[in-house]
Amino acid sequence: MIHFDPTTNTFNLVLSTSFYAFRVDPEGRVLHLAWGVRPHSAADTVVLAGPGFESLPQPDQAAVTRRYELSTFSESALQEVSLKVSFPSLPQQMAAGEAMHLPIRDVRLRYAGHEIVTDSSSGSGRSAQPGLAPAHGQPTRVQTPRETLRVRLTDPSQPFAVTLCYRLTPEHDIIERWCEVVNTGPEPLHVEALAFATLHFPNGTLELTSVSGWWAREFMTARERLPMGVRVIEQRAVQTGHQTNPFFLLNRPGQAWEETGHVYFGALAFSGAWRLAFEQLFTLDVRAHAGYNPFDFDLTLAPGAQHVTPAIVIGVCPDGWGGASRRLHAFALERVLPRPADGPAVRPVLYNSWEATLFDLSHAGQMALARKAAALGVELFCVDDGWFGGRRSDRAGLGDWTVSPDVFPDGLEPLVAEVHRLGMKFGLWVEPEMINPDSDLYRAHPDWVLHFAGRPRTEWRYQLILDFGRPEVVDAIYAALRELVARYHLDFIKWDMNRYTTELGSAAGQAIWRAHTAGVYDLLDRLRWNFPHLQIESCASGGGRVDLGMLARTDQVWTSDNTDAIDRIRIQEGYSLAYPARAMEAWVTHATNLQTDRVSSLGLRFDVSMRGGLGIGSNLNELDDAELAEYASYIAFYKRIRHVVQGGRLYRLQRLEEWGASVIEYVFADGREAVYSAAVLDYQQGWVRPPSPLRGLDPSAMYTVSDRHGAAVHRARGFDLMTVGIPGDACGNPGYSRTLHLKRV
Repeated sequence: MIHFDPTTNTFNLVLSTSFYAFRVDPEGRVLHLAWGVRPHSAADTVVLAGPGFESLPQPDQAAVTRRYELSTFSESALQEVSLKVSFPSLPQQMAAGEAMHLPIRDVRLRYAGHEIVTDSSSGSGRSAQPGLAPAHGQPTRVQTPRETLRVRLTDPSQPFAVTLCYRLTPEHDIIERWCEVVNTGPEPLHVEALAFATLHFPNGTLELTSVSGWWAREFMTARERLPMGVRVIEQRAVQTGHQTNPFFLLNRPGQAWEETGHVYFGALAFSGAWRLAFEQLFTLDVRAHAGYNPFDFDLTLAPGAQHVTPAIVIGVCPDGWGGASRRLHAFALERVLPRPADGPAVRPVLYNSWEATLFDLSHAGQMALARKAAALGVELFCVDDGWFGGRRSDRAGLGDWTVSPDVFPDGLEPLVAEVHRLGMKFGLWVEPEMINPDSDLYRAHPDWVLHFAGRPRTEWRYQLILDFGRPEVVDAIYAALRELVARYHLDFIKWDMNRYTTELGSAAGQAIWRAHTAGVYDLLDRLRWNFPHLQIESCASGGGRVDLGMLARTDQVWTSDNTDAIDRIRIQEGYSLAYPARAMEAWVTHATNLQTDRVSSLGLRFDVSMRGGLGIGSNLNELDDAELAEYASYIAFYKRIRHVVQGGRLYRLQRLEEWGASVIEYVFADGREAVYSAAVLDYQQGWVRPPSPLRGLDPSAMYTVSDRHGAAVHRARGFDLMTVGIPGDACGNPGYSRTLHLKRV
């Protein structure tokens, strides 16, 4: 519910268990009042009248501490800002004797009106969609209309307007925030910094949870106390990045845990150069500036032009870090991930041939793997790198998206037909944004790569990045992909992106940071629009492109190239802080891992991989009949539980940072069914880990607990399971794991 009190000029955004409030002061400034959890017994009609802690009471410090809903470069230069603009002309109201310094770098926004629109009324000409919203036409699971508050602000002396947008998803305590900037004058304007929103938190809310890492070590969870000043997490690239990820959890130190405490959360729906700047003032004021990375940033607004930013998804909950995760998961499952009516209800079991064959591809070899995969119960077969052009190694072929006659002398059609005859879907690996200098495409268009003329180029991984700031490049790559999907009846593509940007010279200039992401989104949207059946996986050297913007266009993400089960526990636990299991692809690979050389049991490899979308990457030709039978048994078990894993609520019952074990539960909202998964990373002799009481069950109901063979290993009331847990895991050795299926009887 969006409530506006015209007597106090106060806005209240009322959600299921939380609220967000701001007001217009007598000078027309739009100032934050409060954001937090609503009292449990409060009716929806009970709202905040104001005022709140809008700034310090001392007038001489108000400019520093004033809590603008969008902070601008104006009264003070002491703190971070979310918006900075250069105006080339002097204001008409200029006083006599003033210095004529140009450009004017001072933005003062004042309230000019507001409106409330719904998703269904956006056809009125007033958009209720953030920038770079999906244009593929495919629905999400839930499509009930939502309200959006649009608050229009103008600069009193310059031809510039900003609209602050707040879209509500009340059932998940979610607000999407973005802004629209408009040049209403006759001259171009240069926007030098632009965040999607300024966020204000209660004073002292300064324990930050985020993730960091690198290739093969993504999503490492970190908790820290914010310092005085500014703490920045960011990515300077044209993809989301490995070093960190654009989401956060924030709480008062020591006042939140996995299932307790008030936690604020946010996640960006953008896959380019982004920045989250957390600022703690001398007053213990804590605010965040979330949006485009201002590094090398420039947005030129032509006369009359408008720019709409992507959104940041924000919320607050009283249920700890786990409650914040579940709200983000539910929002992604219901409002972000595309779910066409004829699409799969659950993610299929996938086989990918990369670790089995690397570049040593052949028709006979892929056919043999496909037949063995089908016999195991695999539902989707994907041929990875090496099927196209001159791609016999990573030194050539990128950009030439035609089937290689050296690999498939009779074309790809016989393999596709056999895979489909075996009852599986068929997919291919592609890397559309990349090009090798040793390729036909490069020889025809050497000017189509990102570079600065006359300067050296970095050929990282023997490849360059195509200039998606040129529309003809995007159109050419789309035409090649469209031909592939149509000709070979592809059901799936794995979209990879295997290097970072270096020399970012583009026809788009500094706008390339946004233009590249827009081009990727455009390609994905066009493919989904024209091929509604097509399933897409986002990959960027593993987990380098995972965010809500990509989830809105893909079915799953490749969380890491590291398939080592022990390492994957940490990676997947960090991923789960913000993103749902349904979208997380996880492979079972060789006993001796390709990345780490660590030997892991088959049980551990499957138990960890079954926590998301299950994939198989082992060389099936190296497995004997007994091992193949074990694979088939695990796959059959996963198919019995995946509807719970991919659709249930996630509870992290024990985390690695506590006792060296990861224990998680997926459970349906009504408690009728659950999946329990335990994996031990570290154990010291004499330790007895505390029990892991389950959550979300029916306390009065009886449950059977079954293993992968369907044998009942335990039977107990929901009350017992929710107080003492499942017996047997307290002293597990490193590498110990098991997955159990609970059903209410």
